[in-house]
Amino acid sequence: MSGYSLYRIGRSSTTDIQIGDSSVSRIHAELILTGNDAYYLTDCGSGGGSFIARDGEWAPVQQQFIGAADDILLGRYRTTAQQLVSMLKDPRGNSAEQTPSPVDDLPAGPVRRNIETGEIICDEG
Repeated sequence: MSGYSLYRIGRSSTTDIQIGDSSVSRIHAELILTGNDAYYLTDCGSGGGSFIARDGEWAPVQQQFIGAADDILLGRYRTTAQQLVSMLKDPRGNSAEQTPSPVDDLPAGPVRRNIETGEIICDEG
């Protein structure tokens, strides 16, 4: 798998995708766009939570691959990964205003975030 771009989502002006909704935390979630156009959503310990629509119900998301058009809730803000990416000037981060995280290889299989370093690593367990 080739590289990825990581975008922080929240109310803060320091996020890559800023959402002006009071139910969204300052740093609410992260969205990873992989080299093969898959989306991976991680909740960053938000107060309102992150959820995905599954079988007519809202299921909580900690870390999960999601479809581009899957309905998601960030707090009470309803959107899709496609809509979030469209809020960027350039979805690959190739502009002066939107600088992506360093591009590395995303591990194959289940992944998780190392709590101490923030690095994305294989979930061996």
